Amino acid sequence: MMKLRTLGAIPCLVTVLLQINMAATFSVSTGAGRTKTALSISFSSHSTDDSPEEANPNRLAEFIDLEPIRESSIRKARMKKDREIDNQFVTFGDDLWRLRTTADKLSRKLVDAINDGCYEREKQIRAQLREVEQQDPELVYSLELKALQEAKADGRMEDAESHGAKAMAARSCLPAHNLEGLWVGKYGHNGYEMINVTYQGDHLIAYKVTGDKNVPKGEITFQVNLSPLQPKRVGSDGSPQSDQRLQPIKLTEKAANKWGTTQLPRYRGLGQVAEPGFTNRQWMDAQLIIIGEDYFSFAWVPIETQIFFGRPSPELALKMMRKSGSTSSFGLKTWSNPPSMNDEVEVLKEYVSSCLARTAETVEEDFHGDPFTCIWHGVDTEECYFQ
Repeated sequence: MMKLRTLGAIPCLVTVLLQINMAATFSVSTGAGRTKTALSISFSSHSTDDSPEEANPNRLAEFIDLEPIRESSIRKARMKKDREIDNQFVTFGDDLWRLRTTADKLSRKLVDAINDGCYEREKQIRAQLREVEQQDPELVYSLELKALQEAKADGRMEDAESHGAKAMAARSCLPAHNLEGLWVGKYGHNGYEMINVTYQGDHLIAYKVTGDKNVPKGEITFQVNLSPLQPKRVGSDGSPQSDQRLQPIKLTEKAANKWGTTQLPRYRGLGQVAEPGFTNRQWMDAQLIIIGEDYFSFAWVPIETQIFFGRPSPELALKMMRKSGSTSSFGLKTWSNPPSMNDEVEVLKEYVSSCLARTAETVEEDFHGDPFTCIWHGVDTEECYFQ
């Protein structure tokens, strides 16, 4: 499953290219060997009277020293490791559900073999079950985290390091743990809004990049604790409650054909609501529903509200941030020449921020078609609403 990781100034570079009418070709390494080639840029002049150099020499200087990134031995080793991880785990869709069905059947057979006293059969089934379970990233992540905690408690730091590496490898294949970045969804009558998903450990937090009169930008719109090691919930009478894990949503045939899977995993979370002016704000029970690599859904259960989120295009992201005032260049430093790669990281960050803001102010508004076509919002069909 593809996991896109934002790499520094790439969004900014893309929109700069759009503005100065240069043809660019590039691809970015996203881990797991999915996209192989390095960044490369070529220039081509369009039918304009002025050359790019005459139009804006300072902006053109940003691309003069760019060269294809050479694959170092470290990078090759990392890509090889990513491919091995991809080949080990089944991450999403019916393949994963079939894998878990197989594991359940083997578990029942193992119980029968133990009860019957068939040692050889028990040994054979245990080996088969172990092989199947090692392909489920969620199970491996949970088991390795537990082993990590036990190793740390016993002072076995080398073992702890090994379990930690295995846990992170499995985590990288869990869709719910790899939603970092910008998403856009339609918040009812408030219209389209942009959120930024981040993580604090296994705690997913979604902040509003653009907001509304109820929950403004900069505030948390929802959060989900994805840790497999959460303590059991206890009722008011002290009795244990139902398991934290929610059963996956089983889709109709029509919905399954649309989404490419018969079941969708979901997780308990908390969604924030408020009255106008961000008053009387409160958290309510909610669910995160993973639909695939391109979409996810979040449902505020008590008020029966569900929002679908999709990845925005660079143009849409800039347009929404510009409209909300998130990319204003007021007060930013003016650069006569771009910094070099040898400058301090903070200098490079400041330059990228300036580049993004100024690009947002000058990028053309005449995008063809509906800029929200990348956001699926057909909420009135059975393919999209999940009970």
